[in-house]
Amino acid sequence: MCQTNPMIADSRQVLALVLLILASACGSEPAEPPAPAPQTAPAFVSSAPVEARCAECHADLAESYAQSAMARALGPLSHDELAPLANTPGATSAAGWTYGLFLNPEGNLFGVGETHGAFPAHRFGAAIELAIGAGVRDRSLAVRHGAGLNFAPVEILTDRANKGARHLALAPGESIQPGTRFNFALTPECLGCHTSEPLPPTYPAHHIAPNKVPQTGVGCAGCHGSEAELSEHITYQEASLTGAASAGGEPLLDLDSLPRNTRMSICAACHLQGDARIVLANQSMGQFTPGGDITAERATFVAAEPTNEIGFVSQTERLVLSACYTASDMDCTTCHDPHRALQGVTRALDRQQELTRRACLDCHSLDACVRPADMALPAAAEPDLDPELNCVACHMPETPVFDVDQLTIRDHFIRRNPATPKPSAELRFLESATGAWQRFRFPGETASLPRDELGLWMMAFAGSGLRARAAELVDAPPGSEADELAMYHHVRGTLLEALNRFDEARAAYERALELDPLLGPAATNLGLVLLKLEEPQAALALLDEHIKRYPLAEGALRNRALVHRALGQLGAFRSDLERAFAIKPSGELAHVLAASFQAEEPTPDPERALVYARMAIELDPQ
Repeated sequence: MCQTNPMIADSRQVLALVLLILASACGSEPAEPPAPAPQTAPAFVSSAPVEARCAECHADLAESYAQSAMARALGPLSHDELAPLANTPGATSAAGWTYGLFLNPEGNLFGVGETHGAFPAHRFGAAIELAIGAGVRDRSLAVRHGAGLNFAPVEILTDRANKGARHLALAPGESIQPGTRFNFALTPECLGCHTSEPLPPTYPAHHIAPNKVPQTGVGCAGCHGSEAELSEHITYQEASLTGAASAGGEPLLDLDSLPRNTRMSICAACHLQGDARIVLANQSMGQFTPGGDITAERATFVAAEPTNEIGFVSQTERLVLSACYTASDMDCTTCHDPHRALQGVTRALDRQQELTRRACLDCHSLDACVRPADMALPAAAEPDLDPELNCVACHMPETPVFDVDQLTIRDHFIRRNPATPKPSAELRFLESATGAWQRFRFPGETASLPRDELGLWMMAFAGSGLRARAAELVDAPPGSEADELAMYHHVRGTLLEALNRFDEARAAYERALELDPLLGPAATNLGLVLLKLEEPQAALALLDEHIKRYPLAEGALRNRALVHRALGQLGAFRSDLERAFAIKPSGELAHVLAASFQAEEPTPDPERALVYARMAIELDPQ
């Protein structure tokens, strides 16, 4: 589970100002909401395909890898997987919303629907577009809400204690922030760990067109090199097989010869969770290319004092705490065969247990193990292994995670006597909710990471919701790394704007756009700052250009609507708000539009006002 980073989002728009100016919208009885448009259910895919040309020479590896969690980390859902859960009792959040799966009458479209006990007439739903996760433990669902691709408020969990029965549970966003509903954005930051397909450069980041959404999980490129390097490898090998001379050497990464930190970085790209992550490059989609050092490409902040509560993808930061790691040259592949399924297939699970046992026995004697007499463990398939030795059962216990309800993983902090696993006191996104962090580094790194990069700390605090702590650093020297990041200046601009220091916010946003002219959030926010500085024409010119480049920039349309209103251009005001509503429907915006069409200027339109008033109630009966 990864938290959508709030620092890449636009700052809140001030539509409350519009509500104060406009007359109140008329009320109405809730109407039956329109059903989502029918579409053909996605074809069943038993496992995510790996690169076809790689499979020509590596058929056995391709076949086994296709069943692994990485290969199945993203893709369409099957009818057989969803049908048993459709129209069954759902999950209810603390905000009173109940969510469940539905199948439309034609039987060809699954969606996630919501109801609310206080509003019996309310019905709302969104079509499911794809699944995220292998589905062994949990399966997140992506839905289309307006133009955005968002996480559904429920996901599918597997009850391993009940013969693998599956049921619906609240997704992390709705569990931790009740009332999020269908508004938790699915961004490239999330998708980058679930697919090795190139991610489309879009803005807003989650407005990925249906024909651009990745359809497969992590393929060969996820670990062995870029798509270009894979292609060069195939060309090189084909030339070698025919005896033709080929220029240069083997272009593919030789993983075994890489330094340990480089090998570990491949796994850490998705299994180093931390409480905050900063990409240290402008115009980057955040996808890691194997062969680099993750600590040089990202600043990851982890708890300075690790606790016994763990995050869902915290394997790397936990493993490096272990004496097994620091006193040896082990890496993730010491215990894991990345080409084979870890769970779900008995033979694969037996093989994984044997691989782990062998890794432990390389350093530890059986005589050193004192196992409780009443601990029943599975027998090994190979006769030379102790049939009762299953090291992970004691030293890497199944432990509840603090960020996903009803889910356990193995704690990768290997210890002689680990703490007894127990559920977290409450679900949360951050391990250290106060921001008591340190910047992650691999043990034994010779080059020390900069300690004066206060700009990165400011970004980390702001992106994790600790904006008061971030504001304390708004005037601190940022450090050389942060000062060259457009996102640093954008985040600083949002903090200055919140402090009503609009001239300085303007300079910060302008600096961000100098470093990255395509940084949409900075242009969106700068337009509103220019309006606050009483430069409406400059604001209009900036937002016109920005919207021309990004027609789906809903936040920019809302801001431009405010500029049009300030200039007395009420028709353009309505038009921009209607365009924004079409991109991201919300009860708030429908209410504003209802009030606008009820108003006398530029001309009243009671019928249209009534349509939007009904939409406001349908979208948000509260």
